[in-house]
Amino acid sequence: MALVERHEELGTLTRLYAECIRGRGQVALVSGGVASGKTELLHTFAEHVAAAGAVLMTATGSRAERTLRFGVVLQLAQSPAIPVELAEDATRRVRAQQAEPVEDPNALGRAGARLLDTLCATLIELAKKQPVVIAVDDVQFADGASLEALLYLQRRMRFGRVLVVLTEWAQPRPTQAVFRAEVTRQPNTSQLRLSPLSAEGVADLLADRFDPATVAALAPVHHAISGGNPLLVNALAEDHRAALRAGARAGEPDVAVGPEFAAGVLACLHRGEPAMRQVARGLALLGDAATPALLGALLEMTSDAAAQALDVLELAGLLDAGRFRHPVAKTAVLDGMATADRADLHLRAARLRLRDGAQAADVAAHLTAAADLDAPVEGQWAVSVLRHAAQEDLVADRLAPALRGLELAARITRDDDERADLITLLLRVEWRRNPSAAARYLGPLRAARTAGRLTPRNRLHLAKFLLWYGHTRELSETLAELSGSAAHAPATGQAGLALRWLEFLHPTVVPAVPAPRVAGVIADPWSRVSAMLERIRGGGARTEIVTAAEQILQSCRLGEQTLGSQLSALVALVLADRNDRAAYWCDALLAEATGRGADTWLAVLGAIRAEVALRQGDLPAAAERAQAAIDLLTPQGWGVAIGVPLSVRVAAATAMGEHELAATLLRTPVPEAMFQTQFGLRYLHARAGHNLATGRAHAALADHQRCGALMAHWDLDLPTLVPWRAGAAAAHLALGNRDAARALMAEQLARPGCDGPRTRGQSLRVLAAAATADRRTALLLESVEALHAGGDRYELARSLLALSHAHNAAADCDKARTVARRAAQLAKGCQAEPLTRELLPGREADVPEQTTDRRTADTAVLDLLSDAERRVAVLAALGHTNREIGGKLYITVSTVEQHLTRVYRKLNVSRRTDLPAGLPQQLLASAAAEEN
Repeated sequence: MALVERHEELGTLTRLYAECIRGRGQVALVSGGVASGKTELLHTFAEHVAAAGAVLMTATGSRAERTLRFGVVLQLAQSPAIPVELAEDATRRVRAQQAEPVEDPNALGRAGARLLDTLCATLIELAKKQPVVIAVDDVQFADGASLEALLYLQRRMRFGRVLVVLTEWAQPRPTQAVFRAEVTRQPNTSQLRLSPLSAEGVADLLADRFDPATVAALAPVHHAISGGNPLLVNALAEDHRAALRAGARAGEPDVAVGPEFAAGVLACLHRGEPAMRQVARGLALLGDAATPALLGALLEMTSDAAAQALDVLELAGLLDAGRFRHPVAKTAVLDGMATADRADLHLRAARLRLRDGAQAADVAAHLTAAADLDAPVEGQWAVSVLRHAAQEDLVADRLAPALRGLELAARITRDDDERADLITLLLRVEWRRNPSAAARYLGPLRAARTAGRLTPRNRLHLAKFLLWYGHTRELSETLAELSGSAAHAPATGQAGLALRWLEFLHPTVVPAVPAPRVAGVIADPWSRVSAMLERIRGGGARTEIVTAAEQILQSCRLGEQTLGSQLSALVALVLADRNDRAAYWCDALLAEATGRGADTWLAVLGAIRAEVALRQGDLPAAAERAQAAIDLLTPQGWGVAIGVPLSVRVAAATAMGEHELAATLLRTPVPEAMFQTQFGLRYLHARAGHNLATGRAHAALADHQRCGALMAHWDLDLPTLVPWRAGAAAAHLALGNRDAARALMAEQLARPGCDGPRTRGQSLRVLAAAATADRRTALLLESVEALHAGGDRYELARSLLALSHAHNAAADCDKARTVARRAAQLAKGCQAEPLTRELLPGREADVPEQTTDRRTADTAVLDLLSDAERRVAVLAALGHTNREIGGKLYITVSTVEQHLTRVYRKLNVSRRTDLPAGLPQQLLASAAAEEN
C-alpha cells in the first residue's frame, strides 16, 4: 500500500531517530483508526532505519497471544538483526521465565524483574555500538508482562541510543489505559495521531491505478464511501478495476462497490475487538432504530460499551453519524453472520422493539427476517403484530412486506378461523399485484369455505375471485350460501354492491338481488352504485346514470374498498355513451394507480381505457392500450376478464385492416367460463367483426346470434353494451338478407338505452344500408349528426363513407366528393386502412368536373358570405365541432354559433350536414387538403 498523507508523521519519526542517535532515547506512540495505515507507516520507517544501520527489533501484538506471558518480548528477542549470541541467550531466558508457574500472568514478580533487568542492560549495552529501534505494532494486544517490560525499558533508556515505536488503535477509551498513561507521562514520549485520508489523499492513492479523469471522478465518491480508510479505498479501487475488466467503460459515472469492498469491511471488523464486530452486526440489523441503549440490550452489553464500539467504527471510516456509509457495508456485515446467530438476533430485536413501542411494521420486519432464516417464530403476540403491520403496509402500498407478514401470520396462527381470514386477505393483496401468483391461495380458501371457516364477508370475497378465475359451479354454491341465510343476506351497502356487480357481470350464477330500497337520498356510496347499476340494466335515463357515476368518482380515492364502485361508475359512463367523461376519469384513476405496485388495477383500468378509446374511434390508442393491459398480466392471471382487453385489441386490429394479427389474437387460449360472463359477450362481438371483415359472414352471424341469446337469457339486452343486432344485421346484409337486417335494426332502435348518440348513429347507418334508396340519405345524415355528437371518429368516418356513396348514387357528385374527403381525413387519422383504401383518390375519378354554371353559382355564394362567415362555414362543413372551430380561429363558441346562424340563413340550409352542398367544392377541397 502506498504511503499517502503520512509524510509528516514519517518526518517526525525520522527526527526522533536522529535524537536517538545523539544519545537521547525516545518513545513514539502512533495511534489511528482500524486500517488507517499505522502498520504501513511503521514498516516504511523500519525499512529506513534498518538501511541506516540500526538494530531493528520488531513484534506484533495479537489478540490470540494476549495471554502468552512475555510473548511480545520473545518476538523482540528473536529479531534477525540482533547478534546471534545475544538473541539465543535472551530467548533462553524468556522461555525459562514463560515456563515458570505464576498466579498473575500480568505481574512481573521477582524472577520477571530480574529477567527484565538483564535484558534491558544487554539492550542498552548493544545500543552503545549501534542505535536500537524497537517497533511494536498493535500494542493494545500485547500481553501484560510485555507491556511492563516496555515501561521498564522506557524508564532506563533516557540516555541510551534506543527508539521505541508503538502503534495502537485510536479509541475513546483505550483498552490499556494504565500502560498508555505510564507511557505518555514520560517526557521522552511523542504522540502521533493518524487522521483519515482527505479527498486529496484518496486521489493520490488512486493515481497509480487510473488516469487523471477517472481519479477526479472517483476520488470524492470513494472518500465518502470509505471515510478515508486506506484499506477500503484500495478495496474500492479493486472493485472498479474488476468492473472495467468486466466491460464497464472508464468514463461511466457509476462507482463499483462490490466484493472487494465487502471483504475490506469484514477485514476491518475482524482486526478489532469482538465488541466492535458485535455492535456492527447489531447496527446492521437494527438500522435507523439503533441506539447505544438498544444495541446494549440486544447484544447483552452495557450501553457505554456499545457507544464506545460505535465510536471505534466511526473512527475506522465504516460509519458516518452512527450509520453505515454504504449499503454494501451493511449487507457484508449481515452476510458475515452465522445464520443461527442472525436469526436469534432478529427474534431478540423483535421483542425489544415491541417493548419499546415501535411501529408494528418495524417489529414485523424482524419477525419475517427471522422466519426466513428458519427461526421458530411463535406466539399470538407475533400474529397480532404481523397483522397490524400488514395493515400499515397496505395503507402505504407496501405490498411485498405486507404479503410476507401475512404469510407468516397464517403459518403460525393456531386459530383455524383466523387462518382462513388471513388467507382471504393474502388473496386480496396478492391479486392486486399478480393474479397468477394469487391463485395459489384459492385452494386453501375453498377448503376453508367447505369447512365452514369463512365469515359472510369473506365468502363474498371468495365469490369475486371464483368469478375472476372462472370457477362458476363453486361460485353458484358460494352465492347460494350467502343468499340462503336471511341473517346475512346483504341487499345494501358494500356487500350489496358486490352482489349487484357480480350479478351484472355473471347473471346466471348470481341469485336475483333485489334493488336496494332506501328512502330519500341515498347517502351510502355503495348503495348509490347498486342503484346506478339497476338503472343501467333497466335502460334508465342517461343523464341520471351519468350524474350518479360522476358523483361516485368524485367522492372516492382509489383503493381496494372503492375499486368496485369506481369500475361500476366507469362502465356506467361507457354504457351511457359518455366516453369523453369515461376517458377523463379513467386517466385520473390510472394516474392514481401508477407507482402503487398494483399491476392488476393498472391492467383493468387500462383495459377499460382501451375500450373507451375504441368507442371514440381512436384505433391506434385502443390497440396500444389494450396490448399494454394484456401484457401486464399473464393470460392465466387475467382469468375470465381477458375478454375485455382481448376483444378491444381484436376489434382495433380488424378496423385497422390487421386481419392476420386479429386471427393470431383470437387463438389466445381463453377460459370456457368467460362465455358465461359479460366479458364473453365482448369477445364474441369482436370475433364476429373479424369474421365479417374476412368474408365469413355465416360465422359472424352465429357469434352475434349467440350474443343475442345470452343477453336475452340474462335480461341484459343493452345495445350500448354489445350491439349484437347491428352486427347480425351487417352479417345478414353480407348474405343478402335485407329484410332480416331491417327487422333487427328496427328492434335495436326501439331498445332502452339506444338513445345515446354513438349507439344511435351506428344503428342508423346499418339501418340505412338495409333501407330503400329513397330513405338512405336521410338516415345517413341523421347518423352522421348523431356520431358527430357522440365523438366516435371511426364510426363517423364509416357513416360519412356510406353517405358519400348515397350522394353518388343520387348523382349528387359534389356532395359525394366533399363528404368523401371528410371521411378520408377521419379514416386516415384513425389509421383505418380498409376505409382509407376505399376512399383512395382514384375512386373519385368518375365524378365529373364542375360545369361553368356551377362555377358561376359558387362565385355568387362567396359574395353572400363575409370572410369570417366563410371560414366558419368551411370548417363546419368539414365536420369540426363549434369548440374546435373556435380554437382554430381564436374566437368564442358563441361567436361561432352566431356566424353559423347567418350562414344557414344566407345559404338557405337548415342544418350542419347540408353545408357541403351549399359551399363551393373547390373551396372545401382546398381546405381539406390544408388540414391533411
